[in-house]
Amino acid sequence: MKSSSLVSIIMTCHNGKFFIKDAVQSILNQTYSNWELIFYDNCSNDGSAQIVRQYQDPRIKCYNSENLVNLGTIRKLALKKCRGYVVSFLDVDDYWSELKLQKQVKKFEDNSDLDIVYSNYFEVRAEKANKKEKYLFNGYCQKEIISSYINGSPLTAWVTLMIKKSSIDQLEYSFDTNLHISSDFDLIIRLSDFCKFDYVKDFLGYYRLHDFNESKDNKKEIKELAYIVLKYKDHNKISLFFEEKNFRDKIIIKNFLFKKISKKFIQNSMYINNTFYKCIYFIIKIIPKQVLRVFYK
Repeated sequence: MKSSSLVSIIMTCHNGKFFIKDAVQSILNQTYSNWELIFYDNCSNDGSAQIVRQYQDPRIKCYNSENLVNLGTIRKLALKKCRGYVVSFLDVDDYWSELKLQKQVKKFEDNSDLDIVYSNYFEVRAEKANKKEKYLFNGYCQKEIISSYINGSPLTAWVTLMIKKSSIDQLEYSFDTNLHISSDFDLIIRLSDFCKFDYVKDFLGYYRLHDFNESKDNKKEIKELAYIVLKYKDHNKISLFFEEKNFRDKIIIKNFLFKKISKKFIQNSMYINNTFYKCIYFIIKIIPKQVLRVFYK
C-alpha cells in the first residue's frame, strides 16, 4: 500500500446536528490528507446535512437516501460510493485523533497481508474522555473478537476500524440490510472468518456516550442478536464461539421473553436483569440443550 492510497471514510447520518461539526472537523484535522468522506444522509430533518454541505472541500461527497432506512442499508449504500483502497467508519457523534489515518495507513504499508487494523480508543461522557485500553490481538483472531462482543466490550470498536476494501468485496454481501444496531457486528463476524487483523496501541478514536445512543435500545439489540446467532447456527466454528457463557441460549431466551412479556414489565429493566434473568440463566445451565431448541423457532 502506497502512502498516496486513498482512504474512504463512511459517515451516515440521521439527525446528528449536535455533534456533527466535531466529527467532520476531526477528519479535516487529519495529518494524512488523501481521503474522501462519503457522507450519506438518512432523511435528517434537523439541518445536519446542510451543515456538512457548507464545507468547501472537494474531498467531502454528499449523498442522501430518499427514504429512512436502517443502518445496514444506509452503510451498504455508502460503501458502494467508496473508491478508496481502505475504508474507515465515523459515526456523526464520534470523532478521531488527528493521527488516526496516518498511523493506520502505515500499518497497511508495513504489512501488505493485513486486512483490518483497529486501535484503542476513548469513551467520552459529558465531555470527559476515559481510556478504553484492551488486551489487543493480531493475526486471525475470530474467537477473541466474538468473545469481546459477548463480554460487552468490543475489541474492534467501530470508531477505530480501517478495513481493506478488497477484503469486504470478497464477502457474498457487505452489510446485512436486515440489521440496524448490530450491522457492524455482523460484518466483523464474517470478515473475521478469513481476515488478518493488526492494531495500533494508540488511542485514536473517541466514542461518545450520550442519551441518544441507539445501542441503548435493549429490546431492538436483543432482537438483532437473536437473528445473528440463528443466522450462524449451521456455521460450526462461529456457532461454537457463540456458546461461550451460554450467550446464544441467553439471547434466544431473552428475545422470546421480550416478545411474550408485557411492555410494562419489560420497562422494569433492573428487575429483569438482576433478578428474573438470573433464575432463567440458571435454568439454561441445567436443562438439556434439546429442550432449549424449542425457543429457536
